[in-house]
Amino acid sequence: METIITVLGYLSLLALLFFALMQALARFLTLEKSNGAVAMPVLIPVPILTTKQPTPIHKLVAYVTEIRQWQVAENWAYKKGDKTLVIPKGFIFDGASIPRVLWGVLSPTGLLLIPGLVHDFGYRYDYIWCVDANSKTGFIKLHECAGRKVWDKIFYEVGTKVNGIPLINALAWLALTTLGGIAWKKNRAKNADEIYPY
Repeated sequence: METIITVLGYLSLLALLFFALMQALARFLTLEKSNGAVAMPVLIPVPILTTKQPTPIHKLVAYVTEIRQWQVAENWAYKKGDKTLVIPKGFIFDGASIPRVLWGVLSPTGLLLIPGLVHDFGYRYDYIWCVDANSKTGFIKLHECAGRKVWDKIFYEVGTKVNGIPLINALAWLALTTLGGIAWKKNRAKNADEIYPY
C-alpha cells in the first residue's frame, strides 16, 4: 500500500510540473485562436438536477456522479471526406465519456467534444444522417448497422482531423475499444426513438 501511495504521489507531482511547464510556455508562445476548419455545434446545457434532491447527501451524490449533458440546439453538419454528416437538433449527449478523475487532464467538452458528439450519435443509433440530394428528404442513413468498431474508428478519424493531436485520439480510441462495450450494450438496450434532421 505504501508503494502505491508513493507512486501516486510521484504521478501527481509529474502532472503538476507538466501543467506548470505548459502554463509557462503559453506565456511565450503565440497560439492560434481560430480553427476555421470545423464549425462548432450550438449546444444548450442540460441542468444537473441537484436542487430537487431530498437531502444534502443526495445533492452531493448527484453533484459528484451526474455528468453534464448537452442538447444540440440546431442541426449540425460535419464534412467527412466527400460526405456531409448531420447531427439533428434535439440530440442529447455528454461530450466524451471521460472519467471525472481525468478531467484535469482531458475535459469531456474540450478536444474530444466533436468526435464525442459524432461517436455518441453513432453509438445511440448505429447510423448517422448524411446529406443526399437524391433522397426525398435530403438525408440518408449512413453506416446503418455498422457496429461498434466502425464508430470507434470514426471517433479517432474525426478527432485527428478536428484537434490534430493523434496521441490524445489514440489514447481515447484505446479506452473506447477496451471499455466502450458497456456503453454500446447500454445504447442497444435503450433502443432510443429516432430523431430526424428535417
